[in-house]
Amino acid sequence: MWVLLNNKTNMNYCSKCGQEIVEKIIQKIPAKELEWGAISENEMDWFEAIKWCKAQGEGWRLPTRIELLQAFDEGIKFPGYNFWSSTEDYSNPALAWYTTLYSGYTSYNAKTSSNYVRACRNI
Repeated sequence: MWVLLNNKTNMNYCSKCGQEIVEKIIQKIPAKELEWGAISENEMDWFEAIKWCKAQGEGWRLPTRIELLQAFDEGIKFPGYNFWSSTEDYSNPALAWYTTLYSGYTSYNAKTSSNYVRACRNI
């Protein structure tokens, strides 16, 4: 479960992993209300990840960082890789967030770095 702790800093807290997350915009879509699709066979950069998700068909997209963390928090199964999110770092447009789904760890990386991808779409 994600809860807003402080409106001034938009601080979020993951109840399962105990990690605090700073988000510019809070989005609450339960991960179980998303359809989780294919996982990429290989790692790719963030720009390729966006294109790969769209190529999966109508409505498929790269999940947000909050959606990935909610999936972890709700026990949705993912392999233990780093997965790109669509969430860009608001202070540096060259960076985007990823999540490690066996631990709930999240951080940002250069968009030119490589991570795995899992597409999602709204049900």
